Amino acid sequence: MRSIFRSDFRSFYFLNATQFLGALNDNVFKLLVIYLLINLKGPSAANSILSLAGAIFVIPFLLFSSGAGVVADRISKRTIIVFTKAFEVCIMLFGMLAISLRWEVGVYTALFLMATQSAIFGPSKYGIIPELVETKMVSKANGSLTSFTYLAIILGTFLASFLTDISGKNFVLEASVCVLIAGIGLMASFGINRTTPQNSSKKVNPVFLYEIYQTLKFSWKIPHLLPMIYGSSFFLFIGAFTQLNIIPFAMQSLGLSEVGGGYLFLPTAVGIAIGAVLSGLLSKDRVEPGISCICGFFIALFFFLLYCFAWSLTMTLILLGLLGVFGGAYLIPFDSFLQLNSPKEKRGQVIAAANFFSFIGVLMASFALYLISEKLGFSAASGFFWMAMITFVSNVVTTGRLSGLFFPFFVNKILKRFRRLKLTSEVPHPSTIIILESNSWYDALLLFSCLPRLKLLIPGRYFRVFPWFNGLLESIQLVPPEPDMRSTLKNLFGQAKRFQGQNSSVCLFFYKREDSATIIDAYTKIFGKLNLEIQFAYGKTEKIEKRFLFFRYYQKQIILSFS
Repeated sequence: MRSIFRSDFRSFYFLNATQFLGALNDNVFKLLVIYLLINLKGPSAANSILSLAGAIFVIPFLLFSSGAGVVADRISKRTIIVFTKAFEVCIMLFGMLAISLRWEVGVYTALFLMATQSAIFGPSKYGIIPELVETKMVSKANGSLTSFTYLAIILGTFLASFLTDISGKNFVLEASVCVLIAGIGLMASFGINRTTPQNSSKKVNPVFLYEIYQTLKFSWKIPHLLPMIYGSSFFLFIGAFTQLNIIPFAMQSLGLSEVGGGYLFLPTAVGIAIGAVLSGLLSKDRVEPGISCICGFFIALFFFLLYCFAWSLTMTLILLGLLGVFGGAYLIPFDSFLQLNSPKEKRGQVIAAANFFSFIGVLMASFALYLISEKLGFSAASGFFWMAMITFVSNVVTTGRLSGLFFPFFVNKILKRFRRLKLTSEVPHPSTIIILESNSWYDALLLFSCLPRLKLLIPGRYFRVFPWFNGLLESIQLVPPEPDMRSTLKNLFGQAKRFQGQNSSVCLFFYKREDSATIIDAYTKIFGKLNLEIQFAYGKTEKIEKRFLFFRYYQKQIILSFS
């Protein structure tokens, strides 16, 4: 991370400080409202207050994110950031007045307005990063920004609970602290350098759902952009559910007060900050969505273990911390991919669409909490069980749709530690169709480490057993078998031609079959006129002696050649 703290990143420092103070204020004020209303209505109303506050906080993101993205593409993002920080000061003054009057509608209105300025701030906050730092630093910058955001959540969660304790529930005093934080955030925003407007000709459309639809329609044309939007959104769904469910969980399973429950989110926020930094470091100069895919399965596991160890405060703290670490590492590759792969003139709109669905996720988290606790009557601990199931299924689908990015990461970072790959010839051009006959799936998977955008086509009986497989996995396709090899090859070459039009490498993988002579004969007689160049991949396995301290062991190496 040393490179992110250079003197030429001065403007990014001020952006980080502005975001830190905004996130701090969001969390202090939101918890302040929740504690005030629980104090007025009693602990029995905690679930309904949490659900309503969560819903009110998210509605502005649904209403205004799309328009904010369009505006961010028209005028300087720095101008928008300064405006929202000035607006925040005014909102906090109104919120302090509403709290002093114990005015329920007023505090909910202030919460709504606070979320409104955050919704306007969001697309500019993320969209300005590629304008302030070099392309290769975007992942690290995102890691830094997310890390400081969750440090703000840590401090905000602690500060709200701590001030409530030491002030004897003097909520007006706490509100004055929010006014002070907003003022400092406004001053920090002036340190951000002016950025050049992208001068997009697009105008704000009051029918924001149509704008979101148009952005999604455009995003569909860019490989992997839609799954990235979904993955980024799903993070806020699980994060919001965890934050909302943790207070009832603490009260029901651990016997803590609502203020004590507020402290329990601290390990998660610390973990997210650590995970965000680690993800930026692991990505180095690249964006690695494979990190997100792996972390998603660990998140599901930790939700399930929270349900199993609901009776133990120690295990709860450990699991919440681990949940945060893997959650932070899960988020960063998604956000970095969106920023780097969205066209400059539409970057604000794409990020706004991601924000819109992120806060659909937050709204769904409030609905899920209400459904599980109020309608179905499950305990807060059971809520974590259901979240484990949802996360697991969601991540299976996401990993499948991102398999073209996941498999290269998985093979290079994990599989190659067990089986090495040695190439004895040049890698074929993507216009060449590769044919691999092997008794090992390792050989096929290792191809992902050396062939760009590989599509693996597998003929055989598997399609009859898993007919839904092709809709799930993007980079591996099962092809229904035909009665004879000639018909099977005709089907395979037709599929290969389609994928080559997408600038992808294509490999036909024949598992446990030796049909080289038949393939060559059929290709020569029938398919040569298609102008498809084919090469066979030949692999053999050897054992390499390795030593670790006084121990000797053998590692398998695949020697692969193309001809």
